[in-house]
Amino acid sequence: MTPQRRSLVYQIKQLELALRPRFHAACAAAGMTAAQYTALTVLERRPGISGSELARRSFVRPQTMAGIIDPLVDGGLVSRDPGPGRQILLRLTDAGTTTLARLDPQVAGVEELMLADFDEEEREVFATLLRRARRSLDEQGHRPA
Repeated sequence: MTPQRRSLVYQIKQLELALRPRFHAACAAAGMTAAQYTALTVLERRPGISGSELARRSFVRPQTMAGIIDPLVDGGLVSRDPGPGRQILLRLTDAGTTTLARLDPQVAGVEELMLADFDEEEREVFATLLRRARRSLDEQGHRPA
């Protein structure tokens, strides 16, 4: 493996480290944690999923998700609905949808900072390549714990 290729993981980590505080600040400005925002966006895309599925899609353990979701339920942003058998399904409420809409400009601002030097075509290519890289890792099976 070439030194340049080895440094790609390092560069991705550097991007994450630069992005993280800005993303956290955008969420905090709306009185929410980044983990809560992530959970809401997952529920927006996939309504009616279980807590364990939400945890997987939010990159946290199920035990951690309980602590993330409880304040969202208490705040009326997420509902718990009966599912098949004894399963409880989570859904975004209208208040949750409104909260996400209120946060969209802050998160879009962070994305705009990150992509300021990209033209429209480069933005599309970057997004496509990120999705492909993620899909490639996902095809290898479960993520390490």
